[in-house]
Amino acid sequence: MKNEKKENICATCDEICSYLTNEVKPGDSVRLSIGRCYIPGKVVTNNEGILQINVEGDIIKGLTCVDVEELKDYLIEVEHECKGKTCVLEAKDE
Repeated sequence: MKNEKKENICATCDEICSYLTNEVKPGDSVRLSIGRCYIPGKVVTNNEGILQINVEGDIIKGLTCVDVEELKDYLIEVEHECKGKTCVLEAKDE
């Protein structure tokens, strides 16, 4: 990270889903930790919480779609980079 502002937030899975739906825009970088899966990449589209991500992994690359509402019970952490700022949202028990 290059002199970016970093904000750490503990949030419920519902709050994280709401954040992803309302704040993540195409072109933003995200890193999703869902269960045992780690999905890093750039957001191509965000259709009300269904993110199309261009995955930038070492082994797996290409487009994938993630419906965060369907997977909300498995959310562990989300890192969202945009406009010189990084937000890290860590899931907490509701």
